[in-house]
Amino acid sequence: MSDTELLPAPAQAGHTLRPDRCVVEPSLRFLRFPLARARFTATAGYLDVSEDPSFFVELDVPSLRTYPWPLKYLILRRQETRVLTFTSGELVVDGRRVRIDGWIGNRGLVLSGELRPVDEERIVLWAKGILPRPRRAPWYVRRVHVEIAIEFVR
Repeated sequence: MSDTELLPAPAQAGHTLRPDRCVVEPSLRFLRFPLARARFTATAGYLDVSEDPSFFVELDVPSLRTYPWPLKYLILRRQETRVLTFTSGELVVDGRRVRIDGWIGNRGLVLSGELRPVDEERIVLWAKGILPRPRRAPWYVRRVHVEIAIEFVR
C-alpha cells in the first residue's frame, strides 16, 4: 500500500446540480395571482460558495411545460436557442441569505433567497425574483416571476 492511499481526498469547493432535484418555475401573474405557470428542465449547473462565489444553470428550452399551453409563446418570445443559460455576475452569501445578480439571455435577473444545507454533501438553493419585460415589447407582454429550488451535491 502506498502512502498516498492514506491521505484524505482534497475538499471540493463547488457543488454540481442534480437534474432530478431541480425546479425552475417562471409564472405570469395578475394582482399577485398566477395566471400561467411553466417549468424548465435543467441540464447542468454549478454552485460555488467559497471565497469567489459563482452560480450557473443551463435550462433546456424545448422541455418547457406550461399551463395553459398557449402561454408558452409569451414566456419564450422569439427564442431561437435550445439552451438558456443563467449566469451569475455577482453572488452574495450572507449566512443563509443569498442574492444572485445575473443574466438570462440578454436580460438581467436578480434572485434573492436562502441556502439550506441538508448535510455535508448536499445543499439546497431556494430563490425567487422578477425578470423584467424586454425592451420594445408589446403591451401584452408582462414581466415574468421566477422561482427556483435546486439541490446541489459535491
